[in-house]
Amino acid sequence: MPDSRRRRGLLPALLPALLPAMLLAWCAVPPAAHAELVLTATRLIYHAAALDARIGVRNVGTQPALMQAWIDDGNAQAKPQDMHVPFVVTPPMARIDPAQSQTLSVVFTGDTALPRRRESLFWLNVLDIPPEPTRRAGADYIQFAVRTRIKLVYRPSALHASPAQAMRWLRWSERCGSGRCVLEVHNPTPYDMPIVELRPAGQGGAAPRPLQGTVRPFASRRWAVPGARPVRSVRYDVIDDDGGFVHGSADPAHTP
Repeated sequence: MPDSRRRRGLLPALLPALLPAMLLAWCAVPPAAHAELVLTATRLIYHAAALDARIGVRNVGTQPALMQAWIDDGNAQAKPQDMHVPFVVTPPMARIDPAQSQTLSVVFTGDTALPRRRESLFWLNVLDIPPEPTRRAGADYIQFAVRTRIKLVYRPSALHASPAQAMRWLRWSERCGSGRCVLEVHNPTPYDMPIVELRPAGQGGAAPRPLQGTVRPFASRRWAVPGARPVRSVRYDVIDDDGGFVHGSADPAHTP
C-alpha cells in the first residue's frame, strides 16, 4: 500500500483530469424534490494525522442514482471545475444502485498550507442525479438533481480539547439601546462552534424565535434580539463531532 507522501503526490496531478468529469449544472430544489442518496453523517471531521476522512452515501430509493461529489471553500454557487481547495474526493462520480452504498474518501493534498492552531472550514457536496424517466409519447416531465451539502472540518493535530469541552469557554454579552438589543458571543477557542438553537430568556412576553449560526474560531457573532429589555440568560445547543446536541447555558454580561 502506498504511503501518505506518495498518495498526496499523485492526487494533485490527477485533480485537473477529474474536475472536468465532475462538472454538471445543478438545479434549484423545490419543496417537492426528494433526495434518494443519504449521507451517513451530518458533518465530516478531517483529523490532520489521518490519511483520509470517509463518509458513506446510501441509495434509499428504488432506482439507480448517479452521484457526483466535490468540495468547496464556502462559495456554494461556484462550479466544481473552478474550485481551488487542498482536498480531493474519490470517487468524484459513481452509480449507486438501490439499497447499495458508496464510500467517499476525502484526502488532503497539502497544496495549500492550512492553519495549525485552529480549525479550517470547507464543504462537501453530494449531487443526486436521478435516472431519466421512461418517456410517454407527448408527455412532458421535469427532472431535478438534489444536492446535499455538509461541513468538512479540517482539525490540526495540535488541538487536544473537544468542541464539547470548548463550548464552556464561550463568552456571552448583550448591548441594548435605541429600542433594540444585540446579543453577542465570543469564541476564544480554535474550534468552530455550530450553534443550532439559541434561546434567549427573561424578556417577558412570548418566547423569541430560536436563533442559530456558526461562530468561527477566535471570532464573534451577533444576533438582534426582539425588544429592548435585556435577557437574563441564554440556552443553546452546539453540534458535536457525532452530530449530536450538547446543551449549554449562560448569563450574558450587559454593557451600556
